[in-house]
Amino acid sequence: MKRYLPIIISIIILLSISIIYLPVSYRYRQLIFSIIGFLLCYLLIKIKFKYIKKLIIPLYILQLVLLIYVLLKGEFINGSRGWINFKLFSIQPSEITKISLILTTFYLINHNIKSKLLFLIIYLIPTILTFLEPDTGAVIIYGIIFLVFLPYFFTKKEILSYSLFAIIIIISLILLYIFKQDIFINLLGTSMFYRIDRLTSFINSNNIQINNALISIGSNKLLYFPEAYNDFFFSYVISQNSILFIPIILSYFIIIINLYNNKNIVSKILAYILLFQVTSNIGMNLNLTPVIGLPLPFFSYGGSHLVTNFILLSLANRKIKV
Repeated sequence: MKRYLPIIISIIILLSISIIYLPVSYRYRQLIFSIIGFLLCYLLIKIKFKYIKKLIIPLYILQLVLLIYVLLKGEFINGSRGWINFKLFSIQPSEITKISLILTTFYLINHNIKSKLLFLIIYLIPTILTFLEPDTGAVIIYGIIFLVFLPYFFTKKEILSYSLFAIIIIISLILLYIFKQDIFINLLGTSMFYRIDRLTSFINSNNIQINNALISIGSNKLLYFPEAYNDFFFSYVISQNSILFIPIILSYFIIIINLYNNKNIVSKILAYILLFQVTSNIGMNLNLTPVIGLPLPFFSYGGSHLVTNFILLSLANRKIKV
């Protein structure tokens, strides 16, 4: 547990900054989410993994049900139908799916179920459902988890062959998008076209969120922009106190390095996920990466992603055999 002390201190620093700079109406909720996250992390570390194993299949089924439900009746926010809203809080099923995919893959490996088809299906179904919300950021994170476990089900030759095939398909679609947009739309539909168009919009700097975030950071004068406490909370905080850039970046560096250096595979997966989220979020705040709706871990306002990261941290602190 001592080796995780730098991670815990870094998380406390990030959450403290977050809670201080959030408006009062959000501040107490973030504090409650943080306490729940810490308690869950502690309790899950203490519970024997054999008891958690019994919940793996029910959890996978539950997350599929929630993903289907959210598509049918979920709350539509900022162009995405990704939340189930209750009176006091809301749940984002795509966050639960991250935990479920990791645990379900462990279940397959530990039960010597090396079925390539089953492995693909387990990832494909929630990926399609999440993609339809749409939640591009979560889909990419599923992909990160998938790639880490890929060598346990496929040989190096198979991975190379499929990778080359995937690269050819991606390059072909990119060329169609650039030079033959009518064919691209006929193949994949207008929804896919506008989704990619949104991802590439940061190149032309025609996004009000990005423009106002950049102006706020550069001038130290806070301007209005949507998602100020979620995806663009980094800009919101830095525009008010630029010196906080140092402890924020340093905290993430300590967390990611410590997680990566741990031999636990979940710890490495969490390190990759956090590295991607931090790079993507801060990058989109600085107009360096597309806006894909990813919050800044342990910093942006929100209960689902905060509690999910704490649960993943508890799994990263376990000795799970693969």
